[in-house]
Amino acid sequence: GQFVLEHWTSLEADFARFDHETGPATANQYTLLVNPKDLDADPVELEQSLTEELLRYTTDQGLRLEGPCRVRIEGSDRVAPGSLVCHAEVVPGRIPAWAKLISANITLEVGHNRALVGRGEEADVRIPLQSVSRRHALIWREGGRAFIVDLGSSNGTMLDGRRVGEEPVAMDHGSMVVLAEQSFRWMEERDA
Repeated sequence: GQFVLEHWTSLEADFARFDHETGPATANQYTLLVNPKDLDADPVELEQSLTEELLRYTTDQGLRLEGPCRVRIEGSDRVAPGSLVCHAEVVPGRIPAWAKLISANITLEVGHNRALVGRGEEADVRIPLQSVSRRHALIWREGGRAFIVDLGSSNGTMLDGRRVGEEPVAMDHGSMVVLAEQSFRWMEERDA
């Protein structure tokens, strides 16, 4: 039972993938039903390590989550010993920031992986300036790096003095990002 549980993460996260307007996304909450005979004791520690593994995997793969990761393990007599049943769902919620865009008068938190940046209501990171396009840029992290692309904005995106187009450009901690004429310092949360 233990082996099965430790290897479900990538399989289920991939199985639950879907296309979001920002790119690949997956479910953020999983309930694992296992036979009570397969539960060693209190599953809290295993739930915690599986939740951490899920977060690591989705971040590494560059998958968007709509809310915080959570893995729950429940005993069920309907599940045969040695197997498990997984229910995956998308549960929107506040996601802790993994990075910030900081200017002289504003700090914007980036919580979603694959965050839509712009002036529009649907933006994950809203910049309420007319010069910023409704859907201006996309920021995400994948494989341990942060990336940005411009989404065909009217007034452009710059990174450390270079124009950003539709090809992903890697960002470094402390990089200068200019969206339209608004300058921001890119700061990643180091322990996120």
